[in-house]
Amino acid sequence: MEKHVATHHGGHLEALLNGCPDAILAINAEGIIVFANKEACALTERSMNELIGESIVEVYESSEAARDTNRKIYKAGGTIHDLETKTKTKSGKLIPVRVSASHLYDSNGKYIGGVGYFAQYRPWSGAEAQTKARLEHIEAELERLKSLASPIFELYPGLSVMVVVGELDSNRLKEISSVLLRYMEKTKAQVALVDLSNAAAINNDDVAKQLAKTVRTVRLLGAECIIAVMPANLAQAMEPMLAELGSLKTFNCINMALEEALKIIGYEIRKK
Repeated sequence: MEKHVATHHGGHLEALLNGCPDAILAINAEGIIVFANKEACALTERSMNELIGESIVEVYESSEAARDTNRKIYKAGGTIHDLETKTKTKSGKLIPVRVSASHLYDSNGKYIGGVGYFAQYRPWSGAEAQTKARLEHIEAELERLKSLASPIFELYPGLSVMVVVGELDSNRLKEISSVLLRYMEKTKAQVALVDLSNAAAINNDDVAKQLAKTVRTVRLLGAECIIAVMPANLAQAMEPMLAELGSLKTFNCINMALEEALKIIGYEIRKK
């Protein structure tokens, strides 16, 4: 079969593409390579004439790998980034690459081909992969603890205080509640004072439900939960739940909340 080799006229665009450190291949609607830069030739160990006019399948590990890449582009809406696969050289050597590619369409929305960037990389070894996974786990855990931003401490024997800072959604409150409940169980505290003066609730209804659940669970542990400085929008969302919560103790300043908490554990604040 005679190959139809594209004629290149040079110019700034070709110079730019040939200067790219990644291999670039463009195909037509039939999957035939119509453009390749110098890096693509080096990566696949083929000359320009050997690439232009060939099926894109020839530079993949297998026809199935080529089809799988195409399916993933369609599934992703026409563009993929850093898909790990392998390209095959003229001598049959397989080289790990990360592919970023897009389908191309004309002004009428008709598919006319695609363009892909093939970046060579060295895969992680087994030991490196384990270390990388461990580091990612530690980073995720540190980020989780950082995002909680909710220190809890024993102010007096029997009285624990949790200070919640920052935006508060139901997922974050669930995490905070778990920390609080574990702490209450461990210390056998009689009172949990939750300071919301520096918190901003979002998704009010979901946050209200989670907060109500936290209050009920603290009570099931045999302790009392006092809320200090509840945001107005959260208070509105919790109002329909008051019947099931009973005598929920909330205060609009931390001093009054602390005074009530101290009374429960047998202390009294007296003015001089």
